[in-house]
Amino acid sequence: MKEETTFDFNMSALRVWSLISDLRGYARWHPIYRIAGDAERGAEMDVTWLLFKGDRKMTTQMVINRLTKPQLIGWQMGVKGFLTFDERYEIEPIANGVCIHHSVECRGIIGGLFGRMMRKGLRRTMRQQDAAFLNLLRRQSRLPGRSTRQHRRPIKPPPPRGAAND
Repeated sequence: MKEETTFDFNMSALRVWSLISDLRGYARWHPIYRIAGDAERGAEMDVTWLLFKGDRKMTTQMVINRLTKPQLIGWQMGVKGFLTFDERYEIEPIANGVCIHHSVECRGIIGGLFGRMMRKGLRRTMRQQDAAFLNLLRRQSRLPGRSTRQHRRPIKPPPPRGAAND
């Protein structure tokens, strides 16, 4: 069972990539995940899921299985062969910024059955995650730009010499 969402935003692919690949930074915006690790292909790390609006927590292992800067990041969580969640974000440049594809696929022996039973809840959760990420993108796009270019004042020309000053 696979669910997908897509949304556009007016920002560079590299800037979006830097935000979505900052896994430790998810604590600032993501409604469910708290990730203890850096985005490196093959990296294994703990991810804590906040359940029931944060009242309960569940920690599991996450493995980064896809990583292509600045287009793709993906990971797999769960018990291989039994129930796994394969999640990824793909960033595609478009005319006015980027198109972000978010997908979650349930796999394993009970993944198909469990996935079909929780399809509606998964869609709702993905919409919440996407809305939270869009809010982060909006906040980041409003930050004042940091230009490395120095602003120079124009040099004033000397006053014209008048006949009285000759």
